[in-house]
Amino acid sequence: MNERTAASGWSATAAVALGAGASFALLHQRAMHGEDTRLFVLWLAAGPDGDVGALPRHFLFLPLLHAFGSLLRPLGASWFTVLWLAAVLGSALGLGACHRAARTLVPAGASALWLPLALALVPTWFFFATAAEIHGVFVLPMGVAWWALAHFVQRPHVAAALLVGLCSGTAAALHFTGHFLLPTLWLAALAQAPRTWRALLGHGTAMACGHAAAVAGIALALGLSPIVQFTAATSFAGSWTKVFALSEVPAVAWEELLAPYVPWSLLLVLALRKPEARPWALVALGALLLHAPLPVSILSHEGHLHEHGAYAMAFAVPAVLAALHALPRRAFVAALVVSTALALWLQSPRLVRAYDPEFVVGLQELRAQRGPVTLLVGSFSSDMEALTIGAEDQLYVDSDKIKAWVDYGGGVPLPQWFDAMVGALTAGSGPLFVCASARERLQRYPNADIQALWAGHVERAYAVEEVRQRGLHGWLLLPRAK
Repeated sequence: MNERTAASGWSATAAVALGAGASFALLHQRAMHGEDTRLFVLWLAAGPDGDVGALPRHFLFLPLLHAFGSLLRPLGASWFTVLWLAAVLGSALGLGACHRAARTLVPAGASALWLPLALALVPTWFFFATAAEIHGVFVLPMGVAWWALAHFVQRPHVAAALLVGLCSGTAAALHFTGHFLLPTLWLAALAQAPRTWRALLGHGTAMACGHAAAVAGIALALGLSPIVQFTAATSFAGSWTKVFALSEVPAVAWEELLAPYVPWSLLLVLALRKPEARPWALVALGALLLHAPLPVSILSHEGHLHEHGAYAMAFAVPAVLAALHALPRRAFVAALVVSTALALWLQSPRLVRAYDPEFVVGLQELRAQRGPVTLLVGSFSSDMEALTIGAEDQLYVDSDKIKAWVDYGGGVPLPQWFDAMVGALTAGSGPLFVCASARERLQRYPNADIQALWAGHVERAYAVEEVRQRGLHGWLLLPRAK
């Protein structure tokens, strides 16, 4: 019995999933990954009836998280905890599925364990397996899709091709990038078993039909239009064309398509020179090209967010397989060591608490003394972390809400626009509390009207009461007595 056969049983698959899950849970991130985490918590906290369509580009995510949360919330878990545990579980099970696929896809004589081990330590995969984000959950249907592809490679018939499409369609319902997974899988099938044009078109059509059926079926089951995802994605992408900067493309391409997958992305150059590895290297390059337009188009602007390769996660599978076919064992282990070091370096700053817990204690005391309040906090501040992770029931908006006046004010003077915003935010929910982080950030916006808003209008139009309560510092805006 060779090494590959010995490691191909279900006990090995279970060990992969359990080991990965335990590692990801132990090293989970204690900070949120940008704005999306905050929105996920707000939408999830709103209840299952009001948020099914809140994220139409990834319409399966919120209903799936509500189902998962229904098991954990009665135990006292916050929505932030539910989010990162879902990422842990999705990534662990997805790696188990990749182990099943590896029994067919790794080189003869190689252990099936090498593929899930390497994938778990790809910097991007490790980062999102430990983050309260959607991409770790996405690994589950993506891994199952690669498992279905391995089954198709062994038995290339229409039913197996249809199954591949059903799996990729489920991945696409969870995250829009799953639509790029389907052609990636088709390229992999073609590279593994070249076939006649008739079989090529027949199997490709079956995959596409299965994919479309899964997307449409899941959408209809959730009460949504089958095309809502594409309508939302078109609108989302179109909104970023206004700030697209061609000069940012090279940096974004490196930061989102290559750097998060080092060393595997760089090893493709070597794999292309090895005949036994070339098919997988070409599949990897094809996957990279298929996924590239999305991050390049929506992230190429000044001050862009770092998504750490989130939009090209399927690329890692053929990239690692190309390395497995190209490298001798010792060289592959060396690459694995480099990947591990980079993964830990990328994720390690998020292992510590990202906010002062005294901020949350001060807020709780303020609410006990003064009743409910609505908070205005500084965008990208630690206050947002505190509210998202430690006080998910607190209603708040970030200071970019005021910055939006520059683009969407419609010619209304800022003081008048601000008063209308305050009225809408505080109707039936208590006064506005402006955190020190928000006031400080308003002073740094490169707009003279926003910089003058506090001294020129707020202090005149409202009774401003400064509050220092433990770690909480800010100002209550109260109506002036007439």
